[in-house]
Amino acid sequence: MFALDIGCGENPGPALRLAGQGYIVAAVENNPHVLREYRRRLLDGGGRDDASRITPIIADARFLPFKDSSFDLIISYYAFDWISILGDAEDLELASREITRSLKEGCTLIAHEYWDQGRVSREKLLRSAGLAVEVVEDDEIILIARKVGEVGDRMELSRGRKENELIH
Repeated sequence: MFALDIGCGENPGPALRLAGQGYIVAAVENNPHVLREYRRRLLDGGGRDDASRITPIIADARFLPFKDSSFDLIISYYAFDWISILGDAEDLELASREITRSLKEGCTLIAHEYWDQGRVSREKLLRSAGLAVEVVEDDEIILIARKVGEVGDRMELSRGRKENELIH
């Protein structure tokens, strides 16, 4: 199983939890200084075997360097918020299309968001990019999306909720 952590920042925790569940994880960050700190924290994590299942990569969410349908799970902790702060609507659209392209059919995107204000536009973007979306609001806003087939079958999103529990 392959997972992608988009906008991993300096925190390898979510990727380590996924690696501990058997995923091979690509952790993407577009800032080389931030990714350097990520690598340091990953190595300082006690040399856990799980760290060997994680590959930090400098890349931009708008132009992901992966083949179509590469990932079984994609997670994003606030990356859409940062894209909207540092970029514009076109950047969010590009990132949404790239995420959809990189996700295997029937598989899940879990996106954590800060602000409800942007949730509606991101939900709409993800839907227009071909994902079935469910919004969960607890202490934060979580968008759980699944790539659906061309025939438009809407898959059960409860699996995405369970996958979200893996990384919390």
